[in-house]
Amino acid sequence: MDSIKTFHDHSQIGALLNTWLDRGLGLNMETSIVSIEITEQTNNFDCGVHVLYIITKLIEAGKNGQLLEYLENGGLPKEWGTAKIVSNYRLQVRDLLISLVESDT
Repeated sequence: MDSIKTFHDHSQIGALLNTWLDRGLGLNMETSIVSIEITEQTNNFDCGVHVLYIITKLIEAGKNGQLLEYLENGGLPKEWGTAKIVSNYRLQVRDLLISLVESDT
C-alpha cells in the first residue's frame, strides 16, 4: 500500500515480499504488485494511519463481498475518504489504544 505515489520502487517491494514469504514464512508463492487508486496523504507523517484506514476499509469490503469488485475496477470508492478524513482516523486509533490501555489497568 503506497499512499505517496512514486515515492517507492514497487518492483523492490514485490521482491522483498516474495523473499519474506519464502524465507520468513516458508511459503513458496509468488506475489504481484497490483495498482489501485487509494486516497493519497497530503503530509509526510500519516502513512501508517493511511495503511490502517485502508486495511480496515478493505476488511469491511471483504466481509460485505465487495472487495473483488473494487479490485477488478482498479480503485477504491471515493467516498471512503479524503486525505483529511484519513488523517482524522488517527484520533480514532488513539482513542482505541487509550481504551485498551485503560481496560488493562
